Amino acid sequence: MSEPFVSVSAPIAPPGPQGEALARTLFAEGVTHLQAARLDAAEAAFMRVVRLLPAHPTSWLNLGLLRHRRGDARAGLRAVRRALTLDAARTRTPDLPLSRLCAEAHAAAQATGDAAATRAIARTWWRLLPDDPRAAGAATMAALAAGDTAAARAVLDAAPPAGTDPTLWHARALLALRDGAPALADRSIRTALALAPPYADAWVTRATLTLRHRDGEGAAPALDRALHLVPGHPGALLARASLALSEGAADAAAAAALRVPAAVRRDVAHIGDLLSILHHAPAVDPAVIRAERDGWAARTGLWRADLPAPPTPPLRIAYVGDMTRPQVAALALPAILAHDRPDAPGDIAAHVIHAVPPDRPPAPPPDILSHSPARLHTVADPSPTTLRAQVRALAPHVVVLVTPTTLPQALAALAERLAPVQVMWGDVFGSIGLPGLDALLTDAHHVPDPARLSEPAVCLPHGAYFFSPPADAPHPGPPPCHERGHITFGAFNRLDKTHDGLLARWGRVLTAVPDARLLIQARAFDRAAVRESMRHRLTRLGVPLDRVSLEGGRDRAGMMDLYRSVDIALDSDPWSGGLTVLELLWMGIPVVTLAGYHPCGRHAVSHLTRAGLADWVADSPDAYVARAVAAAADPATLASVRAALRPRLAALPLCDPAAYAAQLEDAYRALWADHAAGRRPGSSDC
Repeated sequence: MSEPFVSVSAPIAPPGPQGEALARTLFAEGVTHLQAARLDAAEAAFMRVVRLLPAHPTSWLNLGLLRHRRGDARAGLRAVRRALTLDAARTRTPDLPLSRLCAEAHAAAQATGDAAATRAIARTWWRLLPDDPRAAGAATMAALAAGDTAAARAVLDAAPPAGTDPTLWHARALLALRDGAPALADRSIRTALALAPPYADAWVTRATLTLRHRDGEGAAPALDRALHLVPGHPGALLARASLALSEGAADAAAAAALRVPAAVRRDVAHIGDLLSILHHAPAVDPAVIRAERDGWAARTGLWRADLPAPPTPPLRIAYVGDMTRPQVAALALPAILAHDRPDAPGDIAAHVIHAVPPDRPPAPPPDILSHSPARLHTVADPSPTTLRAQVRALAPHVVVLVTPTTLPQALAALAERLAPVQVMWGDVFGSIGLPGLDALLTDAHHVPDPARLSEPAVCLPHGAYFFSPPADAPHPGPPPCHERGHITFGAFNRLDKTHDGLLARWGRVLTAVPDARLLIQARAFDRAAVRESMRHRLTRLGVPLDRVSLEGGRDRAGMMDLYRSVDIALDSDPWSGGLTVLELLWMGIPVVTLAGYHPCGRHAVSHLTRAGLADWVADSPDAYVARAVAAAADPATLASVRAALRPRLAALPLCDPAAYAAQLEDAYRALWADHAAGRRPGSSDC
């Protein structure tokens, strides 16, 4: 059935008798053109009517239906929405295909990757047709995409029963995932796919479910099905990229991620994952990373010299992030809590804003934070709006973002200026490209050339990261080579930091040290398919399998035991080990590393240099191999290093919460002094 066109003018309030008369004449002409199927002329006539009488709903309705018939569903819905805003009763116009108009406009926005328009159309659809299950499904998905779990639940609570609508079942699956209820999520997503087997988005969610709760078994076929249904599906490509990365195929992951339309991959919800993937990939040129990093965010939230300053003292510091991240607990939290040490100067007041990404089950902050309940603020349902409200309620002088890549809602929040000084520190690859961030807290070993960053670098003298050694770590003991009679190399970084070039390099080390063994540990090896794939890769690269052992996931105590079983650790690149390297040093194990280009490729450079092992840093792959071979030939030095490393590391300020907190406080005072003097914060550092 073709769309109905309304040919009777409703009572209107014209600007004057002449305007009203002309408008009525034009409206009649438009109706005549419609009856004769002269659509161009009809549209032109109705456009002239609304120029004369902008509040004429019938003409707006006809314009919307005309534009929809001509294939522009989004423009059609905009005009229809204008008509219904002017006269809500028009919603009940007989045979008005409002649900189809909304559905097609929604699909058109999705097809172009316009996330903002997709969400806006879904909200309009739900507002106009609250009894339409498809509208409820679209609105729920829009709220989830915006990170507003509370709004998504509110829509579902008010929605009609899911029945046979696959989108509503899909939404229920996503909320179950967020609630940590994988069984309910599995039932819901299976129902959605039974109702609509060609539902590509639901196949992506099924893959996500298997990745999180089934060790990834079955994720690849689900993603392949989604890409078969919708070639180039952005969500499937991004998920395929993440899966490839987790299996040690970083270059393939980067290629898949860069196939996603720029408007999608550079959305704040995905930019952290995108940049993480690109930094792992050895074949990706730094210029490509810079283009993605500097091209995603609007130039908003910029620092200004005239920003109003809260009164001082004290300087209020607000740390924002997901405090449940293991890296945060080990590399940041003890130093943050040390702001409240008994001998603190008293001019710094630190607050912690804890938020778990809304696509993950809620998790309470670590127990260590319970010692400062007045300074802990948990945002239970984080969205950019709720995070902004919490930050503004504290009126901080300095905001410190500690998980910029894993809490996109915080990135979106800081696109607005929430404090005079806004910086990032911690769990990051180096530079994020958000104009609302004034500086990166780092160190000179991580950033040999500040021009590589998008933000000014503020160099901390005691290192970019604090380290909280594992309290139950066993004594390192002697190097195992003394008892075994051969060297055991160990590689302990996540599999996403491993690539064929690195594996081949490790093979060269084994060739040069004929009796050596290599232990490669990664949680991904808990998946039989990944373990078998690694064996095939090693064979293809000429690495002798009889001298390599693959170990899966371990708890922290189990990791300490594995560390003790090796003599020398081999680092990864272009993304270096961070916390892993510090734990290895604590266990007395020296690490061979290749200095990288980006800060994330220089974690080990910083840690080794501070531990007095700068000579274990190589500047080329050949030098990396040579250093590993030379170390294997000197078991006496391995023994002396193993005995000395733990006390040496323990004596450094990076293991002293009070000393580390003091350097952070010095940095905040300097940043605030820059602002007070009218200089961009961090402009004189590094």
